[in-house]
Amino acid sequence: MTIMNALLQQLQNRQLIWLANQTEAPYEHCQSTGFSALDQLLGGGWPQHTVIELQSHGACAEVQLIQKALGQSGSDLLQVWINPPASLCAEYLLQQKRPLHQVLQLDAPRSADALWAAELCLKSGSCMDVLLWQNQLNLTQLKRLQLAAAQGQSQLYLFRPTQAEQQLLPWALSLQLTPASRGLQIRILKRKGGWQQQELLLPWAELYPQFIKAELQHSQHSRPPLSRVS
Repeated sequence: MTIMNALLQQLQNRQLIWLANQTEAPYEHCQSTGFSALDQLLGGGWPQHTVIELQSHGACAEVQLIQKALGQSGSDLLQVWINPPASLCAEYLLQQKRPLHQVLQLDAPRSADALWAAELCLKSGSCMDVLLWQNQLNLTQLKRLQLAAAQGQSQLYLFRPTQAEQQLLPWALSLQLTPASRGLQIRILKRKGGWQQQELLLPWAELYPQFIKAELQHSQHSRPPLSRVS
């Protein structure tokens, strides 16, 4: 019994065991998402030097969700986009204050080539963030990517369609994103050291403040003047 208790204590010290009374994820490194409500839900922000899964139906603000974190890096390291659903827009990148020479887009027709490129970029030490669009992933592939991210002190955001059957993969963080009328519904599918199945509605006004502000200004200018009724 004493040996078992000592073993459990060692595992807990290494943050390999989560206790039900723990409310914050034991991430060694964490970066703010730029949204206070989401930071609180995630126990501080995006876990760093690991793989984060973002499931969605496609084009529902998943890139916009991580954009503030990408802009916080303040580094001259590369930002690599692998198999994005559309070609990158230089004007958009400049609006995000990202120098174009620090952004690289890779198109890999084969899934194996995309995973190989992502792994090399992650562990190279030359990339701060890697964004990968990949439909399927198994345990061995995830472990290789996690090891590469930790080795290169880099970050991988993996985008894929919403899965009908959830695989029990050891993600540091897995989120499901669903657009709603008032904002983006964010659901935690997997979170290291924390409760899963928690949800948050992030208003569109917080995700796209520039467009919401422009729309409000337009509606105010186009509103007809009030006339006095005699």
